[in-house]
Amino acid sequence: MKVVVLAGGTGSAKLLRGVQALGVDMTVVANVGDNAWIYGVYVCPDVDIACYALAGMSDSARGWGIQGDSFQVLDQMARAGVETWFRLGDRDLATCLARTQMLRDGRTLTEATEALADRLGAGCAVLPACDEPVQTIISTPQGELDLQEFWVREKGRPRVLGVRYRGADRARPTAKVRDAVRGADRVVVCPANPVTSIGPELAVPGFVRLLRSARRVVALSPMVGNRPFSGPAGKLMRATGVPSSSLGVARLYSKFADALVIASEDRGMAGEIRRLGLDCAAADIRMRGPSDAARVAREVLAA
Repeated sequence: MKVVVLAGGTGSAKLLRGVQALGVDMTVVANVGDNAWIYGVYVCPDVDIACYALAGMSDSARGWGIQGDSFQVLDQMARAGVETWFRLGDRDLATCLARTQMLRDGRTLTEATEALADRLGAGCAVLPACDEPVQTIISTPQGELDLQEFWVREKGRPRVLGVRYRGADRARPTAKVRDAVRGADRVVVCPANPVTSIGPELAVPGFVRLLRSARRVVALSPMVGNRPFSGPAGKLMRATGVPSSSLGVARLYSKFADALVIASEDRGMAGEIRRLGLDCAAADIRMRGPSDAARVAREVLAA
């Protein structure tokens, strides 16, 4: 089976490992909306979370970065008076330095990502959703913040007035992303933040149309009741006028998805979700360890 997985953020890592454990032919299409220039290097958090998770080197306790990483460079930068609110470990910084050098040498983001995924040992293709820069911008009463400023520096505290995807209108899905989606038996949408992890991909012109051309698209909800498993998804969904629930996820994804897998606690929403035109399956979707992740991956691929 050929599977394309749309991934973004810490909510994706467990499912990526679960799909990987099934031995399918997997291609990961990673969110680029939280990419940013930080400390003079190009940081691609969601791309790197996917690569580290698949390579078995991710810090599962934090959900980001590399297990056992040190922070000596950042500590020295702080001594030099640099603001270091974005915690980038030494080995993580090395990944970003390598990417930055490749980009400055004229490689595309796709080429740099493929090279890094291979060298890190991801074991499958990892692709950015597009090569052009797309940036998730959060409007707050204090002004506009990019996603890292909102979620990392401000810890998600400011009131959200709106969300936009700067540069998305000038981006396009890459040829490799188009080929992967068209050749897939299943496209899987990870239980990632619908607004900031999947939303930037959907905002790229042609991306939703591409997903509609897929054989079957199955999404795994990141919600239980009216709360996400983690992160600010609920707050951002409400701010953009979408119910903070699996029903809200279904409304966002109904324009391209064929099925949604939801938490067993939310099975009462299944009828409304089906009325939106989606198949709906309720299951235990908590991934407490590798066996759970593989079990949930099977549920999703079978939906």
